[in-house]
Amino acid sequence: MSKASSQSIQELLSLGTSLAERGKKQEAEEMFMKVLDSEPDNYHAKQGLESLITMKIPQWHFDMLADTERNNAFEKAIYKAVNEKSIVLDIGTGSGLLAMMAARQGAKSVVACEVNPDIAKVADRVVRANGYQNQIQVHAKHSDSLMKGVDFQEKFDVIVSEILDTGGLGEGVLPSLRYALKHFAKPSATVIPAGIALKAKLIEIPRLHKVNPVNDISGFDLSVFNEFNVSDSYNLVNLNQEEHRGLSDVFPLRAYDFYNIPDEVTFEEPEEEPYTITCTADGLLQGVAFWFDLHMNKEDTLSSGPDGELVHWQQAVYYFEKPPVVKKGEKVTIKALYSDSLIRFRLT
Repeated sequence: MSKASSQSIQELLSLGTSLAERGKKQEAEEMFMKVLDSEPDNYHAKQGLESLITMKIPQWHFDMLADTERNNAFEKAIYKAVNEKSIVLDIGTGSGLLAMMAARQGAKSVVACEVNPDIAKVADRVVRANGYQNQIQVHAKHSDSLMKGVDFQEKFDVIVSEILDTGGLGEGVLPSLRYALKHFAKPSATVIPAGIALKAKLIEIPRLHKVNPVNDISGFDLSVFNEFNVSDSYNLVNLNQEEHRGLSDVFPLRAYDFYNIPDEVTFEEPEEEPYTITCTADGLLQGVAFWFDLHMNKEDTLSSGPDGELVHWQQAVYYFEKPPVVKKGEKVTIKALYSDSLIRFRLT
């Protein structure tokens, strides 16, 4: 290769890297592809493309696929519900795994929705690679955007969804199922999973509380750095790997029946529910840890709690900025604020 062409390769690599850093993923991908057209084994171009793909597809997709208990639970429920006459809707198909489980069980047809267009493209390739392209149609759109007579012909016998975040509601399971049940489902449709029941406990969690929110670190005021933190929300924590102290027994929060989704509750006007909890230890009440029991159907339930079978969801922790001191035997009242997609807490 001439010196001029080598210089051109370097310019393309530099431009691709710069575009990626500025968030212009498509343009960056084009630069790296141009390099690979000339040098198919160029390490830096391959690495650049892999980094872009990682940015497009969050790591939790891989953690989810590695959760064998989760996969087995969905497969068992799908196999109970699906037969050769079943028309199936898979909301948030991701890799296409649940759609293919339905197809393998003999479903007549499966409509799989994935709002992320990059993931939808890969899901379609996965479906084709496994030979289910005649049974499964992948649509790169939100399920609410499906059109009867265009994207599907008959209403659905089975609705499968795995749009649950660590706190249960954060990926939009309630509005998605509410719309699907009203507009797309047959009256006798099976919903998988059938519902969730949220559980919680009060905790002291000193290391992570220190940065939720960020304040004084090593004698410096770093509070401005909170611009990168989502306020009034919860974080994902693996309580089995994080030092913490339970300050109460586990207590129930709300349960949701996915066959009977309640009316919409907005973030701005949440439903408030008080809980009076007896403390089981002395400590600083720094937060509420919560998780869910996942009801696949009437018979099968698994938990995302610290002692549960479902490992990839881990647990949610909502932090109190000014934690009170509590004593063993003391009764503490907290208030949960419920909306369609978020659960928050307040000390009272």
